[in-house]
Amino acid sequence: MSNNLRRVVTALLAAPVVLVLAYLGGWWFAGLVAGIGVLGQRELYKMAQQMGARPHRVGGGLIGILVVAAFLRPALWPLGAVALLVFIVGAPLLVQADRFLASFAVTIAGIVYPTGLLGSLVWLREAQSAVVGDGEAFRLVLFVLLMVWATDVAAYYVGKTFGQRALAPAISPNKTWEGTLGGLGAALTVGVVLKVTLLDVLSWPHVAALIGIGGGVSQLGDLLESRLKRSVEVDDSSNLLPGHGGMLDRFDAMAVAAPLMVLYLHLVAGVV
Repeated sequence: MSNNLRRVVTALLAAPVVLVLAYLGGWWFAGLVAGIGVLGQRELYKMAQQMGARPHRVGGGLIGILVVAAFLRPALWPLGAVALLVFIVGAPLLVQADRFLASFAVTIAGIVYPTGLLGSLVWLREAQSAVVGDGEAFRLVLFVLLMVWATDVAAYYVGKTFGQRALAPAISPNKTWEGTLGGLGAALTVGVVLKVTLLDVLSWPHVAALIGIGGGVSQLGDLLESRLKRSVEVDDSSNLLPGHGGMLDRFDAMAVAAPLMVLYLHLVAGVV
């Protein structure tokens, strides 16, 4: 089976699972997001280990799970804060002395990226369902997911087929301007279709702004992960997902674009 076919099959199998659990919401979706985040977190830690750092994977993972749970149940935020403070205070005993600064910093960074950032999807789906309604909350999550996925898929295939001009060769030689424009075009298409069919709650100016975030910032998230991988000279964060690499490879764009889209929906659009 070719790598491209493996990529398609993996996406066709995984995407429905994500969408079904997003529809169910609650702990189902929170568990999925936490699992994706912690697996991506472990991949980040593994890359850091190649540079000599020794992040505390167990502590970082447990706090990451607590952060996602707190997005679902805000009453858990104090517990998450206490867990983080305990780790910080106990870090001299918990984190290996060799390369302590790098190990400590990477552990904390992994809690934020990708796990904490992805947790914003849980907040959008569940914690705000009482504000906009359960169905509308799901449609907003669907909007974010499809926007970022469409951008990522189009950027990859348009760049692979028509790409000529490198976007950032020092970071990712395979990223092209053609692929970037293809991703923006896909974001525009998905945004317009979903606005017409599902999202009465959003005005056209807000949809346009979200298209810019989903179609543009998500590709910067991809460049961020490419820079991380290039720093340790690996092609993929892991081989967990056939044809895609690791969780961090698959959700790098989502980890950056989703929280910004959620913040826009909350602070600017005022719908959640």
